[in-house]
Amino acid sequence: MLQVVDAIYEKGTFKPLVDVRLPERQKVKIVFVLEGAMPAADDLPAWALAKLAEQSPSFAFLADPREDVYSP
Repeated sequence: MLQVVDAIYEKGTFKPLVDVRLPERQKVKIVFVLEGAMPAADDLPAWALAKLAEQSPSFAFLADPREDVYSP
């Protein structure tokens, strides 16, 4: 699952500005972009999505040849 949440870094801790509704002690991976470095839109820019796809096991299914709908 990918969820984009605004947060503040304070005293060594990232503090979300909204309720993230996660179980206690749930491990997560954090990808952060400094405010002002992204367009005003809520969506991640293409380079950030590409970086996530490159590093996240969430996109591993794309390596399956059956997912390649563009090649003959």
